[in-house]
Amino acid sequence: MTSVADPAPTLLRLGRPADLVAAVPVVLGFRPRESLVLVATGGPSGRRVGLTLRVDLPPPPQVRDVVAHAAEALGSDSPVGAAVIVVGARARERTDVVDAAVDALHEREVAVHTAVWAEHTGGGARWGCYGACGCTGVLPEPGGTELDAAAVLAGAVVRADREELEQLVVPVDPVRIRRRERLLVAATDPGDPDAGVHDGTDAEHRAVLDAALADAAAGRCVIDDRRALALTAALTRPTVRDAVLVRCAEASGPGGGPGLPGAETLWAALCRELPDPEAAEPAALLAAVALLRGDGALANVALDRAERSWPGHRLTRLLRSVAAVPLRPAQIRECLLGGGAGER
Repeated sequence: MTSVADPAPTLLRLGRPADLVAAVPVVLGFRPRESLVLVATGGPSGRRVGLTLRVDLPPPPQVRDVVAHAAEALGSDSPVGAAVIVVGARARERTDVVDAAVDALHEREVAVHTAVWAEHTGGGARWGCYGACGCTGVLPEPGGTELDAAAVLAGAVVRADREELEQLVVPVDPVRIRRRERLLVAATDPGDPDAGVHDGTDAEHRAVLDAALADAAAGRCVIDDRRALALTAALTRPTVRDAVLVRCAEASGPGGGPGLPGAETLWAALCRELPDPEAAEPAALLAAVALLRGDGALANVALDRAERSWPGHRLTRLLRSVAAVPLRPAQIRECLLGGGAGER
């Protein structure tokens, strides 16, 4: 799996290798395990950290192909140089991965100025440089760097691993999900008292969304059965869903930002609370808001959820193609505001 992230919420410049490795979880949003991380650097000094990309550490037979694809993706940031970080219990031994990364980046005229391994990215982990310099040491404790402090002030969350990230979108109660499946089927029956939730104007459906977003922003994100049906009816109307997608893009600002208040909380909750295929709509919207703030890891988790829920979902396909490039939040914002999602 691939995760892509823009720089953390402060200007980060390449310093000591230990500080760079310690910064990786802040930039990605979770602590990678058994991973190859490529970090683009550029700017006037050539040392400003740019796009950061993570892939699962490949087995030896797949190293060349996986690393070549990762290097190509990193090249979209037009880096001056790059850092290569291998994380894992046997990272020190994975010189095959480092050699492949150096070769793949050199082919794209990107010089590797830092190549380092680390057992993991938590405090006290052993790290060292590949090659002749032989630098080694232990990583600082979480919260012990300037970047950690800036990230906390900006509201960034560092999760323990990718599995914790995936729990944000996993259905929480199979019994409740099955009940809502039956209610959604019954709601299309003209004789059912809840059938009317699918009627109404776009303005009425937008009002339902606005109320739910306001509650989520205020910490009152409760999805009971009736609200689940009403929000499903709103989001399955393309004009309403696309309108809230545009609002999310507009609220993110040209350079990224926190976005539409309550949106990320609400979309994640609906991923957990709605059955398939209806969960594809909030999952795609969650992916969009994650991309708009440069959180490629969450975007990929949300897109995986959407694809499982509704294979072939059009907005999901569009966002997957955007995530694969990858683009910066400002470019994604321009794409979403310029084109729109259209039909399902």
